[in-house]
This record gives sequence, C-alpha cells and structure tokens, in this order.
Amino acid sequence: MQLDPQNKTKTDRQILGRIARNDFVDRTGELDRVMNVALGREFSGGILAAARPGAGSSEFLRQAFDAIFGIRDEVVPLHFALSPRDKTVIGAAQHFLNTALAQYISYRRNDPSLCNASLAASDLIELAASADVEWVERALVSSSQVRPDTDLRSSVRLCLGVLRKMREAGTRPMVLLDDIHVSSSLSGGISLATEFARAVLSSQSRYVFSGLRRVVVDEFAEFPEFLNSSILLKLEELSAEDAQVLVESACHRFGVQLTDQTRDLLVHELGGVPFFITSFVHAAAEKGLHLKSFRECQQLYLDELMGGRLSRHFDGIFERVSSSPTVRRNLTKVLFESRLTNNGKIGVDVLRRRLDVETEVAQEIVKKLNAFELATLSSNFLEVNSESLPWHDYLQTRYRLEVVAEPRALVFADTLIEVLKRAPQTMARHYRREASLGLKKTLEGFNCQRLPVSLFHYDRFKRLYKGADDDNIDLRLESESELLRVPQVVNVASCSSFDPSIGQYCDEERCVVAHGFEAGSYSSTNEVVWLVVEIESKLEAGRGVAEAWCERLQGLAHTCGFYRFRLWFVSPEGFSDEALVLLNERNVYNSNRQQFEIISSRVTSSEIDRRSSVDADEFEMIIPMGEDSEIIAANTVEQIARRVNFAPEAINQIKTALVEACINASEHSLSPDRKIYQQFRVESDRLVVIVSSRGVVPLPSNGQKDSSVRNLENGSAEMDSSKGRRGWGLKLIQSLMDEVEFEVVDDGTRLRMTKYLKKP
Repeated sequence: MQLDPQNKTKTDRQILGRIARNDFVDRTGELDRVMNVALGREFSGGILAAARPGAGSSEFLRQAFDAIFGIRDEVVPLHFALSPRDKTVIGAAQHFLNTALAQYISYRRNDPSLCNASLAASDLIELAASADVEWVERALVSSSQVRPDTDLRSSVRLCLGVLRKMREAGTRPMVLLDDIHVSSSLSGGISLATEFARAVLSSQSRYVFSGLRRVVVDEFAEFPEFLNSSILLKLEELSAEDAQVLVESACHRFGVQLTDQTRDLLVHELGGVPFFITSFVHAAAEKGLHLKSFRECQQLYLDELMGGRLSRHFDGIFERVSSSPTVRRNLTKVLFESRLTNNGKIGVDVLRRRLDVETEVAQEIVKKLNAFELATLSSNFLEVNSESLPWHDYLQTRYRLEVVAEPRALVFADTLIEVLKRAPQTMARHYRREASLGLKKTLEGFNCQRLPVSLFHYDRFKRLYKGADDDNIDLRLESESELLRVPQVVNVASCSSFDPSIGQYCDEERCVVAHGFEAGSYSSTNEVVWLVVEIESKLEAGRGVAEAWCERLQGLAHTCGFYRFRLWFVSPEGFSDEALVLLNERNVYNSNRQQFEIISSRVTSSEIDRRSSVDADEFEMIIPMGEDSEIIAANTVEQIARRVNFAPEAINQIKTALVEACINASEHSLSPDRKIYQQFRVESDRLVVIVSSRGVVPLPSNGQKDSSVRNLENGSAEMDSSKGRRGWGLKLIQSLMDEVEFEVVDDGTRLRMTKYLKKP
C-alpha cells in the first residue's frame, strides 16, 4: 500500500484483519483510495462500496481499519458490521456505540488488543483518557436508559451521536460500516442506514459504507444528499491472475500443497470469489488434505458442498431468504425445475403461487434472491443465476436430497462423477477462451481509426503480402492509400446474450455484437452494428461454414432490428477461394489471424512475457510455441548430448525427436500460456528428455475426439498432407528414441523420451 511519505508511517500489526497484510491479495488500488479519503487527500465525504457477494468486502474493511489505525494521525478508525443477530434498530445502534467507544479508546491508548476485548461499560469508563471520561460515561449511561416507550429515532441518534463527541474531542472518526444491506431486515420501523448517513454527515466524519452491490444504493434512496456526497467504489470478483495469487497465498498460509493445474481449476470452478477460495483451502487444511490432482480437489469440493463451508454458506442465505423450512424446500424445487424447463426464468406471480405465500412475502423472497445474486430480477421475471458453479451444484444436490428424497450416497456418487468429468471441460473452456483472438478487446479499441483496406480482405492481403516478413508488411501497409475508417464502438457484447442459440455453435467470446457510430457522430444515420465471429478452423474456412455464419448473423441482425450492420469473419488460416467468392458477394469483411493481430496491434496494446530457467545439473527450459522456437530446443539438446559424448547420428535422432515433440505440443494443446516446458536429465548411461505442455486435448462439439487427437494418442504417423510441416506423430519419435512414454495428465500432456548412450 502506498502512503504519503511525509512522516506517515504504517504498521504491519494485525488487529481486525484475519489475513496478514502481505497475504491480502489485490484491492491495493481500492485500499489506497480509502486511505486518501481517511487523510482528506481525495474526497471530503466518503465511499459507498458496492460489493459482489463473497468478494471479500468484510476483510477489505478490516484491512482498511488496521492500516488507518497505524497511521497515528488523529484519524480514528471505527469498524462495525451490521448483523441480523442484533434484530432491532436500537439494538444495533447500542452495539455500535459500545464497539465505537472500545475502538476509540484502543486508538487513544495505542493498544490494539482492546479492539478485540469484551469490555463492559465500567471497563470503558476506567480505560478512557481523563479528557474523555465525562462524555464517554454520559454516552454509556444515556444509551442504557433507552426504553421501549421512548422515541426510537431519538434513541438511535443519541447512540450515533458518539461520532460528534469524538470530533469535539479533537479526533476525526473514519466509520467503516459493513453489511449495510442488513439495515432493512432490522425491526423498528426506521432505516438505520439512513440514520448512519445523517450521523456521518452531521459530524463531518469520513466513511466507507459497504453492502451488496444490487441493493446498497437503495438503502439510501430517501436520503439523496448522502448519495451525492459519496463516491461509488465497486468490489468485484478477482481477476483470474489475482485469484491465482489468492489460491497460492491461502495454500501457503494453511500449509496445503497444490499444482498449477489444480490452482487454475479452483480459480475457474470457484469463479474467482475470495470467500469460496479461502473457505475451500481452509477446509483442506482442516482435513489434512493436499490439492495436487483434480480428483483430490473435486472430492473435497463435493464434501464442502454437501455439508461443509459451501453448504453452510448457501444454507445461511436460504435461511435469510425465508425462515420457513417448507418455503425453502418449495423454493429449491421451483428454482431448480425452472432451470430445466424455462432456461432458469420464472414469473414472480408464478413463483408466489408455487410457494403458496402472500404477495408481500413473495416480494421479500425475490428481493433477497436478487440481492444475494442467486437469481436476477428483471421485468417481473426471476432468472436463476447460471454462472456460479457452486450455486448450481448446491441447488442440484439440495433438490435431489430434499425434494426427490434420493439416497445421500447416490447423490454423492453421481455428483462426484459429474464434477470429475466437468473438471477437464472447465479447463478446456478456459483454454479456449485464452486461445481465442480477443474480439471484444480489439473492437472496444475501435475509435474511428483509419486502417488499410487489405486488412479486411484476406484474398487481397494474401496476394500482396504472401511470404513477406513482419517488418516488410508493416512498412508496405503504411504506404497503402486505400483506407477503411472503422466506427467508434461504444458497446461490445456476446452474440449469445442477444440470441442464446448462438452458443451452441461457438464460445461466447468468439462471436460478438459491437454497437457504434461511423465518423464518431452520434446520430441515427451514423449508427452501425458490427457482428463479428471467429471461425475455428485449422485450415482455410470453406464456403459451407462461411455461408452458415452469414445466415446465422444476418438472421440475428434482423431479429434484433439492426438495420445498418456489417459482418466481419475472422478465420485463423483465412478462407478458401469458394468461401471468398461468397463473402465478397455478400460484402462481408474477412481476415485471417495475421490480419486480425495487425488490426489489434493498431488499436490496442499488448505485452508478451517470456522467461526461461536453467539448473546446473538438471537442465530446464521453457520456449514459446510456434515461430520455429523448436530450433532453439534442438540446439540446446545438441550441446547437452555432445557433453555426454553421444555419436553424431544419435544426436541428430534426439534433435529430430525433440523438434517433432515440440511441433506436436504446439498443434494439439489448448495451451493457456502458449509455452512448452522441457527438462533434460543426464544420467550415467542415458539422456532423458521430457516435453510437457498445459492445455487439455480439445474435443469437438459432439464430444468425440477428432482424427488429429486420435492420431496423437495412438502414435499414428498419418497426417493430412495439407497440414504440411505439422508433426508426424509418436511413431516417428518412437523410431528415433529408445524409450517413449506419453501421458495425459490433469491439465495437459507429458512426453518422456530416453536415449541410451551406446559405448563403442
């Protein structure tokens, strides 16, 4: 965390935070913003933090408390979490008063231990500084005299008035209020959220109020002055990179071993939600388990789902949605069956009738389901969340156990089999996403740039630049006079979000709709929609697939009322002559991967990270896939083999086998990092070469492995002649090396090749 260098020191003391400062992942920018507000450097008011469920907002506020406590600049952090256990508004207000006084006194005495101590009123008075004793005692006595027949609003304001007293004592309170959405569930007839808002404004306190993102703003609807005084801070799920760091950090903290493969599985199966990740790793530590294979992960996942932390998490939400076991059981039935029959959608009126509850009760249930993002409320329809795998699995297991009343052992066994089969599918889905060209990012960079027309016409580009190197292509593109001005794109979304049926033909990131304006002028005449698809094909895409996508996207355009639209097809290897005739007739832009990457480089920026490592005795090397990098590997293994005194013929055989292994790895894996990992181990009578890559073997949509995958696994040397330089298969490698072992591991493949040193 970056703090003002002007004598503002921070402490690494862990006070309220449950995670050590160094282990707290991401949120650095958000924490810096809180610190700027606390010190009055950015904003005179405060922050309204809208958090996704499970996004770690509570730990975020606790970390903020610890950081502010250590500054010692008369900014007193006050952390309080609203809880349904307080039941009433006045109960919560009194609880806040006692907590705030304990933290205030802890700060004044610079004794963090008092923050977590259970202190009675007499203890607080005794520990208070002499200058504070009088008002602290008066505040405690006044709050203890609140009676049910007194004016509730006045009593609440009396408790929250402690903020003004702290200001009068020469300090500046910084209120860190968590779970603000609980305010509406407290009985009493007044909004505690609004009262807190009035208290911080009237006392000129700074603040961070955090709550569920779908409802936090609604809590202050009757107090727009507060909303206008606050800046909105969004706390979302972690990015994949940050989630990976969190998994590694949690495993290190709890002493749990894992692999890169299982780390990535947890990231994507748990959706990058910090609560799910830390709970899962904690459960592994409690049971003395390690997470070194998909099987170990999925077995623990199911244990947690059917009785562990994940189960208790969703059970707790359901209990907050409804206190009636009967209603919860019926709700499970309705939500699960709606996913099977109505794509997860159900009308609110239908839900009320099937739950057999009053309208007001149904509305409250719907509101809470929406708030906790178990479902989404839109136009009087409730749509069950289909993105969260833990929620999906919980709902399914609860349905089978509680509604259908199936034996628990059967549900466990069936679900375990399903999640084990799903693990490689989940990773394959991730790798396909990583291997995609990135249509969305590129189109978001469109801002009326002028680009050479040849970049949007594969036949022209091939005719002009075939065989030219990159530098020469760039130079000649600059001299092109015919330019295309792309639109200013203002929104990009997946085609499947407009028509779910598109999802059966390709992944959502490979087909997008981009709304924009030509010439950057916001008028109806300049409005245009680009429909762009990345066609997966290892060869030039043919006429049939091009025609199918024309019909598909033109139909989507007409259905959605896109009267001015442009189609752009991208195929990594380009298009056949027959396909180009069709695309040109229909005025469809067309590009191959090289053209697309040039376009992307001109509207966006990217960075490539390459690294390698070598050990003195056991050699290791990492090379990028493609670009003839296998030649680097061949040169390296040649030097190693020479040191061991292999004969020239054997060296050539080793080099050829290694090159072939690298080519196969490039061709047949959906690698997320596009790297090939190599190990060279020299033993007394042999050289062992291990080539591995991440990325599960791809499957076509029908679930059957294509011929290229079957050839790889069976060691066939038969390859389509059109694939040119591509690998000849394991049979060639087996003929060159003495021992060859091919293994499909959790998340990729590993090829071990051994060559024995033949003594003369």
